[in-house]
Amino acid sequence: MSGGGDPPYFPEGEMATERLGFELKEFNAASLAAGYADFGSPMSAPVVSVEIFNASNVDVYISIDGTTNHMRIPANSVLPIYPYNKHNHNNDSRVVFAEGTQLSIKQVTTNGTGYISANVCT
Repeated sequence: MSGGGDPPYFPEGEMATERLGFELKEFNAASLAAGYADFGSPMSAPVVSVEIFNASNVDVYISIDGTTNHMRIPANSVLPIYPYNKHNHNNDSRVVFAEGTQLSIKQVTTNGTGYISANVCT
């Protein structure tokens, strides 16, 4: 893991019982368009933390349903996402994205003056 922030959270008194693996999803900035395209393949296992790097020169949106703008990542920046806490609504504080989650990506085609990208409990 890179770039500071808190490490993945494990409830008090618990240790990781499974080996952590890594998945790499990449996109080609030249292929980005106004519509969503799959960002790699679906997650092959539950994801406990993720950092999304945007090394392109354009802002991008990330979606977990292929239609809704969930996260905006400025050009040349990184968005770290860590588990909320042990009281989250999924009863598993270590999971950020469930197995099978398909992330999608598209280019931001409008210039805003600011934005908030918030993680919420549903």
